[in-house]
Amino acid sequence: MTSRPRRIRQWSETSLDVNIPSLPGSPRELDGGSSNESVPSTEDLQQKYKRAIEFLHSDNELLIAAEMGDEEMTRKLIRKGASTVHCKDHLGRNALHFAVCSGNMRVVTMLLKAGVNPNIKDNVGMTPLSLCLMRRPMWKTANLLFQHGAVLLTRMTPMDTGLFIQFVMMCIPTKEEERILRLLVEKGALVNDPEAPGQRQPLHFAAMSNNCTLIRILIDLGADLYAKNHRNETPRQVAATFKCKEAMAIFEALEGEYDRRDSETASNVTAYEHFNLS
Repeated sequence: MTSRPRRIRQWSETSLDVNIPSLPGSPRELDGGSSNESVPSTEDLQQKYKRAIEFLHSDNELLIAAEMGDEEMTRKLIRKGASTVHCKDHLGRNALHFAVCSGNMRVVTMLLKAGVNPNIKDNVGMTPLSLCLMRRPMWKTANLLFQHGAVLLTRMTPMDTGLFIQFVMMCIPTKEEERILRLLVEKGALVNDPEAPGQRQPLHFAAMSNNCTLIRILIDLGADLYAKNHRNETPRQVAATFKCKEAMAIFEALEGEYDRRDSETASNVTAYEHFNLS
């Protein structure tokens, strides 16, 4: 059985090309030998990854610098002008895509100030903001992208779930992810989305995954407790279908609280009308 490629922190955790189909010289092929081979040094592996990145970026220096998080080289290359700044690789990714995944805020900031478009989609429809949320969720990076014109793009097809629901589906959520959820809603994401495929709302996905922390956050953000999907199911009913007992308990408690509030409101209105009539 072939051993899984070893991951090297300096490169493999940030390289976008680790997760694309293998290409000659790509990081997937660099360390896939049998387990009885001698283990190469860290320096040798770094040089192999560097050569792989150079191959994948067609020797484009700015893309290489952005993925490596090389601030000095990025600054130097930006000075060369627009033709360098707006370059793309073989998959339609610009320098900002790579900088976001490198996690180097200074490089991200330099590229944004140089005018690199934060809304450019690569060949699979990913923007720098998409990559920020899917690969390296950081509130600071997402907020910086929004400050420089990033937007939540509209759905391309009726079956496109949209970025907010995609992010909800992968949320743990950590405190950082909770901040990002709130930021996305602030920037226009819909907690109750009438155009969602199958009318499945973020709260339905939280229910089916028994994600109680996420349920509470979404409710706090205004999620409709009684929203129905294409099967006419509320989030509580979805939780029941998937046998998510903790989620069911939360929904039952919330529904009971909402019912009491509605009853109290109705009683107060009736008393007010009675007082005015008398």
